[in-house]
Amino acid sequence: MAAVFRGFLILLGMIIALFGIGADYILPGANPGLNLPQLLIIALGFAIAVAAYRFYRAGGRFRAGRWKSALALWLILVFTLLILELLLAIFGISAYFGSREPKYYNTTQNNFYCDEAGCRYDYDLVTEACAKGKWKGRPCIVNRQGFPDHKDFEIPDDFVDRNRILMLGDSFTHGFSADVGSSFVEAVDARFPGFMVWNAAFKSTATNQALATFEALAPLLQPHLTVLGFVMNDFEGNLTPIDSWFVTEDADGNMAFVRPYRIDQWGNVIRLDEAALHYFATFGIHLPPNEIERLLGSSRLGTLGLRLRDSIIRLNIEDRLFAKGHAATREYLRQLRAAATARPSQVLALLIPSVDDVKVASERFLAAVALMEELELPYMNLRGNLTEADYAPPPDGHWNTAGHLKVGQLLGDCVQVFFDSGALGGCDSVVLPE
Repeated sequence: MAAVFRGFLILLGMIIALFGIGADYILPGANPGLNLPQLLIIALGFAIAVAAYRFYRAGGRFRAGRWKSALALWLILVFTLLILELLLAIFGISAYFGSREPKYYNTTQNNFYCDEAGCRYDYDLVTEACAKGKWKGRPCIVNRQGFPDHKDFEIPDDFVDRNRILMLGDSFTHGFSADVGSSFVEAVDARFPGFMVWNAAFKSTATNQALATFEALAPLLQPHLTVLGFVMNDFEGNLTPIDSWFVTEDADGNMAFVRPYRIDQWGNVIRLDEAALHYFATFGIHLPPNEIERLLGSSRLGTLGLRLRDSIIRLNIEDRLFAKGHAATREYLRQLRAAATARPSQVLALLIPSVDDVKVASERFLAAVALMEELELPYMNLRGNLTEADYAPPPDGHWNTAGHLKVGQLLGDCVQVFFDSGALGGCDSVVLPE
């Protein structure tokens, strides 16, 4: 009977281990790849099987000396772990997850909405917040169509006789970190007062937003020239749906932008619920996925393991996610080019380097250049025209007023060439792929 029981324990341990290995293919909604809870389940199963096997080999007996040795080993292990935890606390290593719930969670303060035409600001909410002094400066520049422009998108009587430019992009094109009136879009607008220049950018968006906005606005505005501000994080942004941000506010009135989607190690897009979003906005980390991980992340030793896991995962998935983002970006650019050609409207991509790209072109920047060449999209490569002094101090990362004005001058020169000659070929700053 004892032999049958030991055999049962060995079989049970192996079944538990196999369940941990194959949980991704059994549990609904699970994703391939071993995570920490699975590894713990596998370890538990093997421990039961090995213990039962050793018990069987010993003839069903554990000698007293072995029990004492095992007890001493566990006491030494626990004492060592406590000492290490104390040392990590002394050196200020923070836990992965907070041990106590916060007294205040960030609250939702969305000032925009998204639909099939992309994301736009809510004119009434923004106007009200600015009138109360809650927001000021550039966040208060919004037209009735919900875009960051001083003027509404209207069709005047002399519409067909005027040159028309549509600006698409994210916070760079929006004008972040430039003085009001001094963004590169505002500089082009001021240089050509007889032109119709529309700024339809929206912060923290990517090429998918630009495509949706173009398809919604182009039939009405009929732009001759469409300028796309392309930033290197567009590769990641194009993996998530257009409505990829929402705004929260903390107890001190500070605004935070939170992405309601996560991309797992396999490139799957996961929508987070509101509780998880507010937790992230408050702590800067996501909710623990399970109780085991929460307990581990509440200790500093467990935190080291979780952070090591995160580092390993990032190393393994960066290339895979970039490949998926690259493919998605290529498709959105192809569709934008086709939609513009059908209008017709000439597309000019403004390749916006990060401050690090100014020093040495990153893999992403080179990939963006290669995409423009492959799709035969005219583009401006601004790397040689900008310096580190043209960027706002970290952690901002946008152009400062001087950088915006410099880009506005370069783009304005090319705009002049385009409307004088009907082509971009005469502008030295523009590359025309063949």
